[in-house]
Order: sequence, then C-alpha cells, then structure tokens
Amino acid sequence: MTTTEVPGPRGLPVIGNSHQWARDPCAFRERCASEYGPVVNYDMLGWDTYMLTDPADIKRVLEDTDTFPKHEDSTDQLREFLGRGLLTSEGDFWERQREAIQPAFYMDHIKRYADIMIAQAAATADRWTAGGSVDIRSAMTRCTLDILVDCMFGAAIDPGERGLYDAVEAFQEPLTPSKQPITFFAPDWAPIPFLRRADRALAHIDEQIHDIVETRRRADDDRDDLLSMLLAADTAMDDEQIRDEMVTFLFAGHETTALSMTYVWDLLSRNPDAAALLRDELDETLDGRPTIEDVFAFEYTEAVVKEAMRLYPPAHDIRRSPTRAVEIGGYEIPEDSLVTLPTWVLHRDERFWDDPEQFRPERFLGSDDRPEYAYFPFGGGPRRCIGQQFAMTEAQLILATIAQEWRLEREYGALDVTAAVTLQPGHDMPMTPLER
Repeated sequence: MTTTEVPGPRGLPVIGNSHQWARDPCAFRERCASEYGPVVNYDMLGWDTYMLTDPADIKRVLEDTDTFPKHEDSTDQLREFLGRGLLTSEGDFWERQREAIQPAFYMDHIKRYADIMIAQAAATADRWTAGGSVDIRSAMTRCTLDILVDCMFGAAIDPGERGLYDAVEAFQEPLTPSKQPITFFAPDWAPIPFLRRADRALAHIDEQIHDIVETRRRADDDRDDLLSMLLAADTAMDDEQIRDEMVTFLFAGHETTALSMTYVWDLLSRNPDAAALLRDELDETLDGRPTIEDVFAFEYTEAVVKEAMRLYPPAHDIRRSPTRAVEIGGYEIPEDSLVTLPTWVLHRDERFWDDPEQFRPERFLGSDDRPEYAYFPFGGGPRRCIGQQFAMTEAQLILATIAQEWRLEREYGALDVTAAVTLQPGHDMPMTPLER
C-alpha cells in the first residue's frame, strides 16, 4: 500500500533539518538511515528531500534517467560555474555530447594516456625529499591537474606558465565546505572577496582555453588529445561548448582522483600491514616503472584504490528529481522533490560490509556477492562517470609509481572530512616521505 507518510527526523520551522544536516551531512545521513529505514524524508535547505538506501531503489533511480533526471536546483548552482558541460547538461543535448566525447575514454586512448600518468607521477615523486614534509592533498592535486592538462591539451601546454594552478584553485574555492553556503546563498551584488577571486580565475581560464583552441584551429597537427577530438568536424561543437566541456573536465576530471589518492596515502599510513602487502605486489609485478600492462596484472593495488573510495567516496551524494510522483519502497515520492542517494552511507552499511569502518582492501579480491549498488563510487546507469576507467588507471599508476620509491607517514592526528560538492579533508594533510 502506498502512503505519503514517509518517516524522517522532525525539523524546525522555516529551516527544517538544515541545521542538523549542516553540522555533519555524512553523520546526519547515517543516523537517518539507521533510525528511519531505507526511505527517509527531511527538509534540507528548503528542499523536500527523500533519501534512499536500498540498493534496488538506487538502481532504479540511476538507470531510469527519463523519470529521474538530475536535480535542477543543484545542477543550476554548478552550471553557473561550469556552463553546459557533461556534468550539468540533460536530455538529448547531453546524449549528443556524451556520444561525441566517449571515444576519448576508450581503452586504446587510455593506453596512450598512461605514459603521461606515469611521467607526471614520477615528477611528483622527484620533487620530494626524504624526511621533508609534503601536503599530500596539494601534491596529488597538482599531479592530477598536470595529467589532465597534458591529456586534454598536449604536453606543449605548461599549466604553471599559463597560471592554471592558481586559477583552478581560486575557481574551486567557492565550492569548498566552509565557503559553499555563502557561495550559494549570497546575493550576486555582494562583494565577497573569494567570489570575486573565483570570477577573475574563471575569466582567466576562459581566456587560456580560448587561446589554446584558436592556436589549435590554426595548426595542422595530428594529435590525439581530448581537445583535438572535440575540434573534430563530426562533433559539431561550437567554441562555447568546447569551453564548457574543458572547464567541466578541469573541475571534475582531476579533483576526484586527487581526493581518492589523498585518502589512499592516509589509509596506507594508518595501516602498515596493507602498505606492506601493496609493496610486495609492486615488487613482484614491476620491473622498473609501471606500465599500462602492469595495471591489468594488479590485484591488491586496485583493491587498495577501491577500498579507499569505499571509505571516502569523493562523490559522497548523488541527487536526482522525479519528473512525476513515483512509488518507492511503499511510499509516494512527489514530483520535483529531491531524491538523494548517499554513497557514503551505502559504503559503510553493515548489511553489506563487515566492520565497515576498517580499511580492508581484500574485500575486493575474489568473488563479490553484494548487491550491485552497495558500491557505486562512479554513480551508475547511463550517467555513470564517463572517466571511470581513466580515473582507475590513473590512480593505480600514480600509486604504483610513487609507492615504489616512497612510503608516507602522517604528521597530523585523526582525519576529519567535510562534505561539500565533493568529500574533502577538513584540514591540511602534511606527510613525511621516507625512502623504502
């Protein structure tokens, strides 16, 4: 029997449950799932929200994109920064863009990108000094940005010379946890310093992309980077759309892998037995620097990355909105409400994971009898992350290249994470590189 009385926490007048959610979104969602079951209703920032934690319901939502497109209000906020790239577009337009861009992420292209990934990871390791101090979040961000820029534009583009390091950092600042509430609710006329910096940074990124595109159009080079594919005649993209896709990849294409690798190094430093098993596999598999062929042979290395993404999924929450009233789990979910699929909660759910708080890469070795959507760090359905294979290859090659040479020890206490657009560390993460 369908009912509209969906269980959930009682909120306050006007603000609903926003105060509870804002204190710790991940802990709030875990409490809701534990206390109210697989369908929970609460009021978040004025949005009538329905949280789903049954893998079958999540599968239904993610695989039926006609009934459950992206949540428009959430997407509009990102669209102000990214334009109409793959992350924020919908419908037929999104399908055309996806079809045009997809070949760039086929395995034959990823094999060519692998040399870039290894070279940039090695360059990162070469910048370290034994016994020194490295902010691992910053190091991984620079490494993955260098990889992405090279794969997008080619090696001739130097991110430092073009001011892209500082511009991307300033561009992303409004979406950090401490700044996000101001970003989304401050009036446009308010002279907020970090928003003005972001505006200038975005203008600088636009200028650089325009210059690179114009230079490439005049050249007669035979290239296989992402920009060359977007400039191909059969994609039918104008310069504005190419800009939107480039900015989208600059935003989403490096940060999530940087975050995943940041958490990998933290978890390995806390779990020396797992770190020893990783080194054993690398010693047995590698003869010199890793190659793309080694990735196909990795087992424990891949499991380390997957387990880190289980415990700390960068995309901690996926949002959709039904185009009509639907029944889910025996409850009626209203049209245009916010449906949230909390990756964080499913990845730590005791129904699917023994001792879910523990770092155990061996979970991903051998057979897996868990439901399909008990683990979905890259989303699912037609809108599954287009760069999933790219990101997994990149993470394993970065890990193998650096772990061959270095082990890292934490210089900070307990890891604190905060949930904004992505799941981010709540503090600096200095680590000491030690030679193996």
